[in-house]
Parts: sequence; C-alpha cells; structure tokens
Amino acid sequence: MKKGLYIILLIFSIIPAIAVAQTVVTGIVKDAGGPVPMATVTEKGLKNVTMTNSSGKFSIALKGKGVLVFSSLGYISQEKQTKGGDNIEIFLQSSSQDLNEVMVVGFGTTKRITNTGAISSIKGSEIRNIPTSSVQNALTGRLPGFVSVQRSGQPGRDASDFFIRGVSSLNPEGNQPLIIVDDIEYTYGQLSQINVNEIESISILKDASTTAVYGIKGANGVLVVKTRRGTSGAPKVNARFESGMQSPVTRLKFLDSYQTALLVNEALANDGLSPEFNPDALAHFKSGDDPYGHPNINWYDEIFAKSSLQYNSNVDISGGGEAIKYFISGGALTQDGNLNNFENEGNQVDNNYYYRRFNLRSNLDVQATKSLKLRLDLRANFSKINTPRAGNIVGEIFSFSRIHPYSAPFLNPNGSYAYASDTKDLQPTLNARLATAGYRLERRNDLNILFGGTQELNGITKGLSFSGRVAYASIESSVREQARGNPPSYRYYPDTDTYVLNGPTYVLGNYTLFANQGLYDDRVNAQANFNYTRSFGDHSVNALFLYNRESYKTRGDKKINWIPQNFEGFTLRTGYDYKEKFLLDATVAYNGSDRFQADERYGIFPAVSVGYNLAKETFFKERLQFVDLFKLRGSYGIVGSDKVTGDRYLYQQVYNVGSNYSFGEVNKEVGSIYEGNLGNSNVTWEKSKTFDVGLDIALFKNKLSVVADYFNTIRYDQLYTSQSLPFNLGIGTSPTNIARVRNQGVELELGYNNSIGAFNYNIKGVLTYFKNKVLYKNEPSPAYPWLTETGHQIDQPFGYLFDGFYTAENIETSAKPITGLDIVPGDLRYKDLNSDGVIDQYDKTAIGKPNVPNTSFGLTLGGSFKGLSFSVLFQGTTGYSFSLKGNGIEPFQSQFQPVHQLRWTPETAATAKFPRLSTNATTVNSPLAYMSDFWLIDATYLRLKTVEMGYQLPDRWLPFKVNNARVYMSGYNLFTWTNYSMYQQDPEVSSNTAGDTYQNQRVVNLGLQIGF
Repeated sequence: MKKGLYIILLIFSIIPAIAVAQTVVTGIVKDAGGPVPMATVTEKGLKNVTMTNSSGKFSIALKGKGVLVFSSLGYISQEKQTKGGDNIEIFLQSSSQDLNEVMVVGFGTTKRITNTGAISSIKGSEIRNIPTSSVQNALTGRLPGFVSVQRSGQPGRDASDFFIRGVSSLNPEGNQPLIIVDDIEYTYGQLSQINVNEIESISILKDASTTAVYGIKGANGVLVVKTRRGTSGAPKVNARFESGMQSPVTRLKFLDSYQTALLVNEALANDGLSPEFNPDALAHFKSGDDPYGHPNINWYDEIFAKSSLQYNSNVDISGGGEAIKYFISGGALTQDGNLNNFENEGNQVDNNYYYRRFNLRSNLDVQATKSLKLRLDLRANFSKINTPRAGNIVGEIFSFSRIHPYSAPFLNPNGSYAYASDTKDLQPTLNARLATAGYRLERRNDLNILFGGTQELNGITKGLSFSGRVAYASIESSVREQARGNPPSYRYYPDTDTYVLNGPTYVLGNYTLFANQGLYDDRVNAQANFNYTRSFGDHSVNALFLYNRESYKTRGDKKINWIPQNFEGFTLRTGYDYKEKFLLDATVAYNGSDRFQADERYGIFPAVSVGYNLAKETFFKERLQFVDLFKLRGSYGIVGSDKVTGDRYLYQQVYNVGSNYSFGEVNKEVGSIYEGNLGNSNVTWEKSKTFDVGLDIALFKNKLSVVADYFNTIRYDQLYTSQSLPFNLGIGTSPTNIARVRNQGVELELGYNNSIGAFNYNIKGVLTYFKNKVLYKNEPSPAYPWLTETGHQIDQPFGYLFDGFYTAENIETSAKPITGLDIVPGDLRYKDLNSDGVIDQYDKTAIGKPNVPNTSFGLTLGGSFKGLSFSVLFQGTTGYSFSLKGNGIEPFQSQFQPVHQLRWTPETAATAKFPRLSTNATTVNSPLAYMSDFWLIDATYLRLKTVEMGYQLPDRWLPFKVNNARVYMSGYNLFTWTNYSMYQQDPEVSSNTAGDTYQNQRVVNLGLQIGF
C-alpha cells in the first residue's frame, strides 16, 4: 500500500515538471562579435519577459503562442516563432538608429532623441574587421562630415589625412581636427597607433554647440574616441586571428626598351638632333636576342612583388563583479612591404618595407565605496617601421634620369651587379643597392596612463557628482640605420665577354651603424568637473562645470629650452528638455593658450543649441503615427583655433644665428646673429562663427531614419602673412589676424533597416558637401581680375587654359610665350586672356579645383541570415583635382608610359592626347614651367571600399568551452573606378608632386574569431 502511494505521489510531482519543461524555450543571443548580454526576450503580446545572462543565454517559459521578440539597445529587434523544448540561436544585427542610442560627446554623453548638436557616431564593432592598420582609414565613407584622403600606402605610414566638414583655414595645420580619446587629447600619430579592437565608439563633433566645450581648440571639429570597458559577469575571452594578402591598387605600366627607344629617337628628331639608336639596336631591342648588350628590364616588375602579407591578432578579456570590472586587450599587427627579396647569401639585413605594432590596453574600474568609483587606464604601443636606405624606391623607378629599361641587365652573366652606364650618376642598379645598402629602422614607444575617480554627491543634492583625473602620455622614438656604400658593379660587354668595373671599389664594404633620437614628446593633463543630471517629472536638466589644464612638450621645444606648451580653461555646459520635446543646450568656455601674450591669452567661447521634437506633440502623433522622431534643431556659437604658423610665439621678436664672419689679419671667425621676422604683439587665435540647422527623422518604428544638416561657418581673424607689404621693407613679418573665409555645405545620412523572416538587412547612405571661399587675405590688387585669389577656394590652383595644340595653320596667328625656344606644331597652346599676343603670367587664371574633395559619399549595404552576415561599402569623392609634374609624367624625367604613345605627331594631330615629345624640360609643354588645366585632372572616383562576409558557427559545432566562433573574409580598396586615363596614380595622390609615393594597397583578408 505504501509503495503504491509513493508511486502515485511521484507521478503527480513529475507531471507539473514535464508540463513546465514542454513550455520552456532556451537559447543564446549573438551578434557579429559573439554573445549579447542583457538582451531582452519578450513573448509577444504578453508581460512575459526575461533577459540574457553575461554569456548571452536565456530561458523563458511560454504562456501564449510562442512568438518571442529579441531586442537590445543598438540592435534591430527580431521576432521568432518558437515552441516548448526549442533551443535556439538568435543573431541580432547592429543598428545605429536607435532613438535611445547613447552618443559620446565632449566630457559626457547624449541620447540621439534629445541631442541638439551636429554629431555623427559609429560603433567600434562596425569597423573592427576592416583590414587596415589605421583607425581613420576605417572611417572613410561611413560618417557624414568626415572627409579623408589617403596619400600613401606605405606600411606604417598609410594613415589618411582627414578633415571634419572640409577645410576653412588658410593655415594648413589649422584644419586638423582635435582628437580626444577618453577625454584626453591625442596626436594624429597616436590615433593611427590605436588598435581598433580597443574602441567602443567614435563620434565626430561638427558644430559650435558640440565643440565649444573645447573653446580655443574647437574650430576644426573634434573626433572623440571611447575605449571599451569591462562589464559585470564571468570572464569573457575573445580572440581574433587574421591573415591578409596586399597588392597595389594600381599596378604601374612602363614602356619596354624597344618602345622607349623609338620615342627617344623621335624626341631627338623633334629637337633637330641625331638619333641615339640605330636600326640594328632597335632590332635587338625588339627581338630580345641580346639580353646583356641590349637589355629590356621592367624595373617595376623586377623590384616590386605582386603581393605581400599582412597579419593581425587580438586577444581581450573582460568581466568582473560589482567591486571591480576590467577590460584587458593585447594585439599584434604585421604589414610586410611589396619589395622582392634581394638579400645576399649570409646577409641578414632586412631591406624591405615593413611595419610591426604591438598594443596593450588595460581599463580597470573599481567601485571603492557605494558612492566612489575609481578608474585606472594603461595603454602601451610598441611599433617598428622599416624602410630601405636605397631611397624612395617608387620614385627611383619613375625617374628616367636614374635608369632606363635598357640601361643594364638585372644581373650580369656571372652573377655580379650591373650599373646604369648610360646615366649621369652611374649608380649600381636598384636591386644591387636594395640588397646591400642597408635599412632605416624607426622604433616608437607610446605610453598613456590615466587615473581618475567619480564621487557621487547625492548627500548635497541628488544627481550631483564630482570627477577628477590626471593623465600622462608620452611618445618616444629612435632611428637606427645600417648603411654602407655602393657595392662593386660592372658593365658586361658580350662581344668580348669582358667586365669593366664601375669605380675603384672591388669589394663590398662593412656596415656602419648610425643611431639618433626621433620623437620625444610628453603630455600631462589634469581635469576636474562637477556633473549634475536630474529629472523632475517631465523636466530633465543636466550641467557640467569643468576645469581642464594641459602641458605639452616636444623634441622641437629644445630650441626654447624645453618650455612646455600650456593650455588652461573653464567650461560651463547646461542642458534642459521637457518631455523630450523642447530641448535646449548652452555652453560657454573660458580658456586660453600660452602661444599668445598675457593680455591676449584667454577668450570666451559661447554656443547655444535648441531642438523641437514634433513627434512628441499630440496633434502630430495622432495624424502621423508612423513617425517616431521629427526633430528640428539649430545651433550657433563661436569657437577658436590656437594653431599658428611660423614661430611658436609670434608675439616675440626672433633673432637667428647666422654664418661666421672673419676679422683681423689672422682670419679670426666670429659668430653672428641677425634679426628674424618682426614680432606681432597683437597676435591672437583664429575664430570661427558657425551656424547649423538640422533635421532628424525616424519613421516606421525606427526602421527609416534621416539626418540632414546645413552649416555656414565664417572663419575670421585668420593668421596670414600680409602680401601687400613692399619687398624693400628688408625684413620678414609674422602672420597677422587678417584673413577671412566662409565655409558652407550640407550633410545627409539616410538609413533603413528591416527584416524578412530571419533575414535582417540594412542600407545606409552618407553625403558630405562643402565649399569654402576666401573672403579676404590682404593680397595686392592684381593687373587683371582673373588673377585675384580672393573669392576662390582655399588652395585654388592657378595656371593656363589649354586651347588645343599649335598647328601649322594657327601657329602664326596664335599668341606665344617668350621662352627663347621655338614654338612648333604639337606644342600646347594656351588662351591669351588679356589679348596682348603674349602668353605670360598675366594669362593665368583659376583652373580645376583644390586637392581636397568637396563632396564625399558612401553607401553601405548589409544583411544577416541566421549565422551568415555580409556588409559592402561603396565610397567615393568628387569636386577635386590633381596634377603631376617631373618624374610623374614629363618625358625624359619620367619613364615612358603608355600615355606617351598618344603624343602629337603630324599623323596623329586629330587624335593626340599628349604634346609632342622633346628632350627639353623647359618647353611650353612642361607642367613644371607651364601648369595648365591640360595637366589638371578631375579626380572623381568610386571605390568598392570594403566587403565583409562572415559565418557564426552554431553552438553545437563548438568544442570544449568555446561559446562563440565566427569565420569571415574581408576586403579593402578592392576596386576603383576613375574617369581619367593620362595618369596611372591613385586618385588620392598629392597634387603638384611627382606622384611617386608608395602605392595604396588592396587587401583581401581571412579571419577567425573565437570566444570563451
């Protein structure tokens, strides 16, 4: 009887457990980076809610039809039909359009819904897998207002120049944005050294209301980086391993020996000179039957490999409890150069380009008491940049004066080195010098330490707190060079099978070691602030009162006995919103810089911004229920820039050390001092008045978003050296606050995200357009109005207007330059603007556009389906030009290129794309002597900038304690479309140069990410 009773009781106790088990759904929520903790899991239509734990896992007992909604701040919500007993994996896609998204601003944060300033932001997770070493490269095409140009692809020196809302200062350094990482100022070099894996988010602050907190440093916009920090929970370890293949975006093409020799003979004939190559030599070049007597070497292909490797690895661990939270990250990056290996046997010197970087970061948060939080951040970077001592390798390959395709064989028959016997310098071939000349190795160490704390002062009033911090940053680098003279080289004569030595050196010399100090900078920053944030029913207020002081020393300061550069200031910022409908923010900064004398050192920088969210109005919501946000905002304020040109203290008179003079009969030398530029006792900072009006829209449950801005900035009191002072003044003058520039433009960001079943997709487009205009810069009145630079854009190119080629029919009636050289058919002809019959400096006018694009755009397409995800970015620019000169394009300075085959001849006069060939570098056809719009190219381009495809492996595939694994493939600079054919260079090349920098790189990358 008892046994039967026990069985009955056991059955009745198991049945409820089985019933509950049949309604329970378990699973894990992930994103592209792994598990998502604290995600909300809700049964649709019911008050049945749970949250994921620190490992992203959840369990929920169903009470209805089993439709679960998964959501988390910053992610696109997702629905899934489930049934009891299911164990599921959910993949959330990141969304930058959440109304409650928190964006980082100067010394604080703001919500998208209540923000009144012009801010764009991006999460670190969105750029973490882009295979580039520099943070700024990863931002290209992703944020409105961010304008960048990548001038070089050299390992370790490939970081883009970037601007916020373009350029508005005549002082080049005056256009560089302020860079803030965790509220501490960084240099451009320090930013490029940051490991992207360490970054939580990046914001760019663009209008006066957001940059006024930085006062005298805010005129150029601010880029704000927030690094990752630990969260409560069990330790989470994430590891990332990547390997990539690099290759030049454009592979250079040069003509071979036969084609080059034909054009050389043609140019000599055009100049009335005898040909250099007879028919027999041309025949040998064409057939290639005499590789040592008549070489045909493509030096670009011989020196540069088709590809090189790149490696990147990161490991981070985060977690903690209520008392201590931590985030620790370490990474290593290797970028190899594209040179072939020319090492001799037993020669251990690495002569290739390469970049090695090692990163370490530790962010520690300690809850010391219930009301006191402490933080200790440590960052250390160690890097090495290696370059060959043989010089600018790309530049030398471009240079026709250094070597020709027929100058020498790659190696002589006996394996000895050859030399360019038909050139003036008689240098050993480039491969010989790369193999033996040595290297230049720059080592750099970056160290940052920050200690701070926040004390809640709720005992005084709720919402009040005090924060203080001290930070130290240093940069130190050294240069080591292993160098030796040229190796023995020989000219081989195949007819006699003999070798003739070049110079007296028969043996390879020993290396000589050189070492010197490079950078030596340190920065100390101290901050103290009171913060107040509180809500009173429908009213919310916030306030910040900040004291900020910084002292910065750099190696260049040794000239003035290491006197530090000092900055100090106070800032008050207040904000108010009523029901997230009426919004008001006001900032006033009082700060200064020691670059100016005492009574001109400090200034007041006020700004105000307002917002009105119509979507919170009842009449608006009732009629347009699909509108989640419709916010009008505007701002106005004054900010400054303490960037100066010339001497650091322009208000001081400068005296320079001159050459020695001899006195007396014994020829005694005595040093001299001479007066430098006159000091300017009234010098002060540049100022910027900025007006911004914007519109933020979110529709259809935040699926569609629009952010639009119009800005108008007047940059005045700009430091500029007067051009109207007479030369017979006899002394230089310092820049004065006289110039004035207007910069205005528009920005647009469109985003759409949605899902079709388990397929999530998003589209995001950004556009930035700006145009500046020089209003005044004190230039003397020119002879003709078209010579005036005022009224044009900053760095507007000036030159001649191409008007076709001179021909036998028009040469007598056309205006000509007075050069001392005959003008003949096939030369470039220019417009005679003043109709005086002579082409001279009075016929120059504005041509083309500056070398910074005034229009930038990007289109991102992304999606995910279960564990699969993809992202594609098309990026481009327009509204700018570039030109090349010298080695980049001019015959007999540059190697002959395919475009030179399109030169003018009597037979090709109707279709010619290039002027007649000449050996003279000073003719009217030279861009160095006669820059014109013939040489100035519209540099518009479109790139397939980045592509990423990834797959999140299911949990059931994962061994041991791995709870997250993802494989992915990514690409960078994959394809480029341009509208020009004259130049081979990348469209981002620096204008008015030889265009011979290390080429930008295309990268195809394979990666694995695992988490524990």
